[in-house]
Parts: sequence; C-alpha cells; structure tokens
Amino acid sequence: MKILKRYYIFIFILAFAAGIFITELGRSKFAVIKTSEEYEITGAEYEEDGAEEDKVNINTASRRLLMTLDGVGERTAERIIEYREENGGFETVEDIMKVKGIGYEKFLELRDYITVE
Repeated sequence: MKILKRYYIFIFILAFAAGIFITELGRSKFAVIKTSEEYEITGAEYEEDGAEEDKVNINTASRRLLMTLDGVGERTAERIIEYREENGGFETVEDIMKVKGIGYEKFLELRDYITVE
C-alpha cells in the first residue's frame, strides 16, 4: 500500500510540474516584443527606433495583446478594456493610470510600449 501511495504522489508531482511548465511556455509565447531578429522581414524596411506600429494601442488591443505587456495580467487587461468601453477610450497614454492597478511606476514601465493612436 505504501508503494502505491508513493506512486500516486509521484504522479501528482509530475503532473503539477508539467502544468507549470506548459503554463509558462504559453505565457512566454505571448510576451514577445517585436524585434528584427524574431520576425522575418518581407519587403519593407524594419525601423529599429521604436516605430509606433510596434507599440500596443490600448484603445483597440484585445485582452490577449494587452497581456503581452510586462506586468499586465488577465485581470489588468480586462480592467483596461472595461475602462475604455466605459469612458470612450484613452486620450493620452498617461490616462492608463486611471485604470485600477496601474500606478505611476507601472506606467513608467509601460509608456514606451503603448500608444493611443
């Protein structure tokens, strides 16, 4: 009976570890900031100086796209969407600080990666 109990514990630990690994693998897939090395460039020149198209438009981005921003999880992404639906969108990137859970320090981390245009 002890061997069977140990076997079940071992299986549980393996399943738990596999779940964490798969979850982290899924997150890293969407936490990528575009660079010329990560995407094949076809036809157009790639602008390395932080082109606007590389930024996430917080007025139109989906929950999944918002979650690619560092420090923005599922709940914060939902709050961003709720805010823009209730208030007609963001006028400036600084308005994101009006969203619960995003303070000045979080804004400083995000401001180079977001736009409202």
